[in-house]
Amino acid sequence: MKTKLSLAVASALVAAASSANAGITIPAGDWTLDIGGVVNAYYTHTNVDKVQHTLGYGGLFYTQANTLGKGAGKNDVSNITTGLLPNYLSVSGKTRQNDLDVGFTISINPGASTIGAGYQGPQQENRQAFLTFGDASWGSIKLGKDLGIFASDAI
Repeated sequence: MKTKLSLAVASALVAAASSANAGITIPAGDWTLDIGGVVNAYYTHTNVDKVQHTLGYGGLFYTQANTLGKGAGKNDVSNITTGLLPNYLSVSGKTRQNDLDVGFTISINPGASTIGAGYQGPQQENRQAFLTFGDASWGSIKLGKDLGIFASDAI
């Protein structure tokens, strides 16, 4: 009964969980600034029955005693971690100057993982930092780092 109740509570939490999305557009003279972001994190609680377990790092597997429990007799571990995509805060701007469309995007992507989550700490990623300029008559040029042609559709 206790297992069924725990499973029901966990299922309800998963069903109710959703990302918080935010977006703000700010006109600033000739520029239009966009600020957006996503908070993507979830909580897990694990009760490990065995003290001896196998861990894998980069394809190498080995056995280590009581790592999840963090001490003798402690087999429970709780983590806050990020899902497939990290959290992000993005600032973009665009304008038309001297017959050119000019724009920029800078995005920071901090992870929300606690130290014990999958044996990794929080990670900082910078997936987007670029400048664009161009015109409808000849196209545009992008300088910097972006998700790629197909990557943004996949996520």
